[in-house]
Amino acid sequence: MSEQEEFNIQEFQDKVLKAVDVILYSENLPPDIPVAFATNGDEKSKQEIEEALKKKDVKKIICPVLKSITNEASNIANAITPVLVGAVLAGTLVIPLNPIFFGWLAVVIAKGGIAAICADYDS
Repeated sequence: MSEQEEFNIQEFQDKVLKAVDVILYSENLPPDIPVAFATNGDEKSKQEIEEALKKKDVKKIICPVLKSITNEASNIANAITPVLVGAVLAGTLVIPLNPIFFGWLAVVIAKGGIAAICADYDS
């Protein structure tokens, strides 16, 4: 079996959606409550996400699917996960195949706004 046949996209997408929920929940906690490292992220992770969103090949993949959805993190995660996973498994894109990374990617896009993230994308 190939890697693509073994990869369970639905299970991965479910994990991404759970990550989005946890990230959004943790961001709404009072500042005096400690937040788990994986959901709070670190500077290196945030930098990786910002760098990924600057890449033209990433925008080429995500912007077309983002055109017709609302600017909510869960909707964004549902739209971008299948196309990004497909590109990673096909070897055309190199980003971490990690649900937390994908969850943060969706949250960052939602916060920045789809229009702003895809503003310089040429269809």
